[in-house]
Amino acid sequence: MARVFALSDLHVDFADNMQQMMSLSDHEYTDDVLLVAGDVSDRISRLSQLLGSLKRKFRKVAFVPGNHELWLRDDDSDNSLEKFSRLLALCEQLGVHTEPFKVGQNDRAVWIVPLYSWYRTEDADEYSLVIPKEGERWEKCLWMDKYRCRWPESLGADAYGPADYFLALNNEKIERRYDAPIISFSHFLPRKELIFEDSAMVKRFCEKDAFIPRSTRDPAPMFNFTRVAGCKRLDLQIRALGATVHVYGHQHRHRNRKIDGITYVSNCLGYAREREHLGAQVAPKLLWEDGVFVEPAEVS
Repeated sequence: MARVFALSDLHVDFADNMQQMMSLSDHEYTDDVLLVAGDVSDRISRLSQLLGSLKRKFRKVAFVPGNHELWLRDDDSDNSLEKFSRLLALCEQLGVHTEPFKVGQNDRAVWIVPLYSWYRTEDADEYSLVIPKEGERWEKCLWMDKYRCRWPESLGADAYGPADYFLALNNEKIERRYDAPIISFSHFLPRKELIFEDSAMVKRFCEKDAFIPRSTRDPAPMFNFTRVAGCKRLDLQIRALGATVHVYGHQHRHRNRKIDGITYVSNCLGYAREREHLGAQVAPKLLWEDGVFVEPAEVS
């Protein structure tokens, strides 16, 4: 019986991260499934190397691109959507799943549903996850997506175009019928509550819909992560789909929270400088085993 594992934000452009992924057992996971929730590498050759290696270690691998995959650094694609199409073609060539597939049989089966996503940056949009932050200077922030992603004119000039485009690609997945429980996964966050460390912070920020000054110094006073976190419409799709568990990445924080009947899980490799916070050894997180969901201890 196949097990299902999840991992995100591998960032194998860093040698330490590549070494950790290459050192995963060649024997432990050969009957299992791995969900890779984006941000492996912006270089197609390196992404191909890593996904190919994982395909040899796991029975099945499923992948959704993150924001780093759509960077155009050292890439000859005309725009980020063209590169996205190249990524899907690469996955098809490697045998990596980007469309729904079923694991197991009968009452032990589970569906895996990859969902594409992006973020909405504007305050005035009901579907954005933005919480305004006093002192932020978004227009001056060195958020690399602003410089390394390039969108075609067909998406329009507003901040919603990429998010709406990728969510529209999910419609057929949402509308189809599934005959077993569902694990969905995306790169970006679907809810504001997942941004914050614990319930006290959720209450502090989300209910007031504003960052409240703290006594401790803000290490990045001009940056506001909520502007690039995700999109609430993604959560509406997850719920329309009927998922029991949703896996996501992007934030480089571990999470395991149940909100209104859905368990949201983030398990990321992240950057070497973050290991002290995330844990020195980050392994694929077990989600499904022997026909049932695994209920890990709650991580704020």
